[in-house]
Amino acid sequence: MTERPKLFRNLGLKLLALAIALVVWFVFAAQRRERISERTYRIPLSLVNIPGQMVIASPLPPSVDVRVRGPFTALRQLDPGKLEAVIDLADAARGERLYRLAPEDINVPQEVEVLAISPSEIRIVLDSMAEKNLPITPNVVGTPAAGFAVEEVSVEPRTARVTGPASLIGPMAQISTDPISIEDRTSSLSVPATVLPDAPGVRVKEGQIVTVAVRIRSTTTATPLPEPTPRSRRR
Repeated sequence: MTERPKLFRNLGLKLLALAIALVVWFVFAAQRRERISERTYRIPLSLVNIPGQMVIASPLPPSVDVRVRGPFTALRQLDPGKLEAVIDLADAARGERLYRLAPEDINVPQEVEVLAISPSEIRIVLDSMAEKNLPITPNVVGTPAAGFAVEEVSVEPRTARVTGPASLIGPMAQISTDPISIEDRTSSLSVPATVLPDAPGVRVKEGQIVTVAVRIRSTTTATPLPEPTPRSRRR
C-alpha cells in the first residue's frame, strides 16, 4: 500500500487549525479596521478589604468620572452599570492616606483603555471602631400659635447607642433627631422621630427611632366673671 504524503496526513486536523487561524485573523483584522471611540462614564467608588475593627472616618465621593477609549463595538457593548473603581485597603493602617486611582483599578474589558480618572486621588482616613451612649436632644423647630407656648419636651428612649470612628465619637456629648415642627400649633403632640448622627461614619446602633412628646399650653388667662350683686330683701 502506497504511503500518503506527509502533507496529507491528519488532513482534517490541519484544515481545522487553518480555519481557526483564519477566524482569529479575521477578528483581529476587523478590530484594526474598526473605528476607535472615546466615552466618559460616571461609575461608583468601592472600598474592599477594610481591616477588621476599623472604619472610614472621612467623607468619600460616591462616584468618579472615567474616560475610556476602544473599538466602537466594544464600547457600545460595555455596560456602565457593571463598572466600578476599586480601592483595596488590605494593607491599610489607622490614619490618613492619599490613594491614587490607576487604570487597573477600573474593571474594563481588555480591549478598552482607561485614559483618565477624575478625581484621580482619594483621601481616606481610617480610625478604630468605638461605641458610646449619648443623650438624645429632640430637634423642635418653629413656634406655637399666638397665645400658646411650649411647656415641656420629652423623648423616649432618652439615650441612643452609637458606633463609629473613635476620634469622632469621643467628643460627641449628645445626638439630635430630625426636625419636628410645632409651627402655629395650638395643641400638644406626640410623634415618632429618627435619631440622626451628623458625623461621617457614625451610625445609630440602638435607639434610632424614638417618640418625641411636646406639651403646649395656652398663655392666656380667663377673665373672672364679676360676682353677682345680692338682691335686697323686700319688706
